[in-house]
Amino acid sequence: MDLITLAIPIYNVQAYVERALLSALDQTHEAIEYLLVDDKGEDHSMHIVNGIIAAHPRGGAVKVVEHPANLGLGAARNTAMDRANGEYLFFMDSDDAITPDCIEKLYQEMLRTGVDLVIGSFPGVTARKDRLVERDRERIVLSYFAKHAYIGACNKLYKTSFLRKNNIRCIHPIMEDNYFSLKVLLYARGYSLIPDVTYLRYPREDSITGGGGGNVQTFRQFPQMLTDMARLIESALPEASLRLKVKGKFFKRRWGIAELAMQSPYNVRTYIRDYLSPTFLRDRDLVRSPFLFCAYILSILPLWMKKVGLFIHIKLS
Repeated sequence: MDLITLAIPIYNVQAYVERALLSALDQTHEAIEYLLVDDKGEDHSMHIVNGIIAAHPRGGAVKVVEHPANLGLGAARNTAMDRANGEYLFFMDSDDAITPDCIEKLYQEMLRTGVDLVIGSFPGVTARKDRLVERDRERIVLSYFAKHAYIGACNKLYKTSFLRKNNIRCIHPIMEDNYFSLKVLLYARGYSLIPDVTYLRYPREDSITGGGGGNVQTFRQFPQMLTDMARLIESALPEASLRLKVKGKFFKRRWGIAELAMQSPYNVRTYIRDYLSPTFLRDRDLVRSPFLFCAYILSILPLWMKKVGLFIHIKLS
């Protein structure tokens, strides 16, 4: 039986961490290394965690890694990837919970398929009637933009060697899952999505994205995140035909973010200039794709014209 590392970041979750940690400790799979990353919150989360570790029969399998200061969720995930001893790695958030057979089901599917990652389902979100095993490169990459895909890093069992071999890291302090998950799918040779519900999410209004449309922090992070993702797409996709398809969908994603900014209660519309910047479109692919050429023309319009276009599209949608 292979060892699996189950990683949980801990930061200001005193109201939720007991539920999360107990669901992790009560797994039916036996060979689990628990890696808790103390990201130096300001509440009593770690006091609760230490009490559970001391009392639980599996407390000896828990390792706590302390950050020197609050470094953010992305850094906590990177710490877990650096310290993991397991053949496989699973991330969960400290305000959610997993089903008792979560790790066992994902692990058995990993053994059956030999893919680079296995993805579980959520109640009413990604739940399917049957499993999907994908090994076609184009469909793997384009699934990042598909409705059935879940962009987050959680509820997925990864081969630890796959993440390390391809230097897949979280490079942003917040909204870290977007770049991470894109790089995973750009380099994965295959994945399996199972219909079994293995993860229970509990959205919070006070989380980074819990309010539904994001807060000022997320809108400020988007420009750098989009720039880094554009560079990743360019470097990881030598195949012109697939690169054009990805860039087209990526522009639509940028447009969607700009629409969120238009509808946000925060004063963030100035960021639309960055979301719809023509920078990532100024390359050889413009002459190969009429859609990207039109996207470039739209991107060089004045900000006020972009806002008018976004407003009209929102009203017509």
